Amino acid sequence: MNHLSTRITLGLALAALFAYGQLQTIHAQDKPSFEFMHMELKVTPQNEASLVSFLEESSMSLPGQVKVTLGEKVFSPTSATHELVFSSQDGDILADLMSGENQPARTKFMHALKGLVEIQKTVRGVRLFHFGGNSSSPDTKQSTSYYGYWSVQSRDHEKTSQMFLTFAKDFADLRKANAVGLGQHVAGASSMTHYYLHTFNSYRDYVDTYKAYMLSEAFQKHSQLKQSFETPVENGLVRILRQWN
Repeated sequence: MNHLSTRITLGLALAALFAYGQLQTIHAQDKPSFEFMHMELKVTPQNEASLVSFLEESSMSLPGQVKVTLGEKVFSPTSATHELVFSSQDGDILADLMSGENQPARTKFMHALKGLVEIQKTVRGVRLFHFGGNSSSPDTKQSTSYYGYWSVQSRDHEKTSQMFLTFAKDFADLRKANAVGLGQHVAGASSMTHYYLHTFNSYRDYVDTYKAYMLSEAFQKHSQLKQSFETPVENGLVRILRQWN
């Protein structure tokens, strides 16, 4: 996707946010949270320690504004075992990493990575909205914490954004100190257009919070309203192993 298309995508996010000005009481950010490159990996147990060491060393050569996050898939509909994410609140920095000038270093990194893992999928995306949580930035993750994701195919991107903003306001009591986010896939995601994300500080927190949503009649009605313009595609739970930068 070129820079013009990216600006259009981010512009739609801002338009939806400002259209819901009454939601400012939940401290909505005034710009999309961050951009990211996401990899689905299949890692053998004997290679996990080597992967962590390799990523720790590689992260030292990246700009400080780029976070590198490795997570273990707890529940997943695919054979991937881990997720690797490069994220930044400055999308231009990620674009620079993909420039011709950085191609030699990028090629070397990818060859070394492929020697440790099987890369099953690579996706580019943007986190459109982010609410709650105690982190200093929306892409900050704490080791041993968890996040759930629910990917969908949206037939009305504006409605998806609006319904998420309503969810963030109406169900803040259920998410407690956790964070929730809405992201959009830009490239590489097949039929998935958007994803919902919910953080949890522990596995017990995940179980208890999920139960609270399921017992909420208001949440069930909210979910039913989305069925007219969204189709569920995939969901899962990830445990954060490490984050660098």
